[in-house]
Amino acid sequence: MSIRAAFFDVDGTLFSHETGVVPESARRALEQLRERGIIVGVATGRTFGEMQDLPTADMPFDVYLTMNGQLILDADGTYIAGNPLTGDALVNIIRLFDEGKVPVQLFEQNRSYINFVNETVEQAQAEILTPVPKVGTHHGAPLYQADLFVDEAEAERLMPLLQSCDITRWNDRAIDVNAPSPGGKADGIARFIETQGIQPCEVIAFGDAENDLSMLQFVGIGVAMGNATPEAKAAASLVTKAVDDDGVAHALKQLGLM
Repeated sequence: MSIRAAFFDVDGTLFSHETGVVPESARRALEQLRERGIIVGVATGRTFGEMQDLPTADMPFDVYLTMNGQLILDADGTYIAGNPLTGDALVNIIRLFDEGKVPVQLFEQNRSYINFVNETVEQAQAEILTPVPKVGTHHGAPLYQADLFVDEAEAERLMPLLQSCDITRWNDRAIDVNAPSPGGKADGIARFIETQGIQPCEVIAFGDAENDLSMLQFVGIGVAMGNATPEAKAAASLVTKAVDDDGVAHALKQLGLM
């Protein structure tokens, strides 16, 4: 069966934090996919707003699966579907935010803010080439993600409050917290392709890290970058070269998609 949709993680997949640029080969590859009528989207832990400040900002995408697939937006950033935090998950995240004992960043559809900034926040954000979030206050808008800037020991201590959440670590100093779903980014892909009449076997996805595992296993062809974690490589059906070694283009050529 032919490929009708392709989804790409951003950090470590479309660009590396070492170079901070998208390889020209990857840019051409995605253009060729769209020319073939294949839907090209991103599946990222990032927000739509953050995407506008990244090296991918000038690249056209047909759909954005943001915040680990929990908020789905069209090419213009217009809401398609979402899975906000609710119930105990929401109550406990707001509690942690208001207590101010650990840095907690909250993400609404068009706004994000943090309760306070410390050195841990500054270091984590610097490593992903992203400005430190502004301090703000929650006024009741739906929340699609929270970032807790905590190491593994602190995260373990907080786990009783996060048992009803989906947790993925994106940095030694930080975790993403999302509403429970059938599978993070895979859930976002499933929601979107259902609206398009596309089957999972008609989808290819590229990723490199913990929050990519579900989608690499869900789609017809899951591609792990050469710089991916061992877990991502094990979850994939194909392992390509590293992002800065033209890994995206290499895999698509190998699969006859460009």
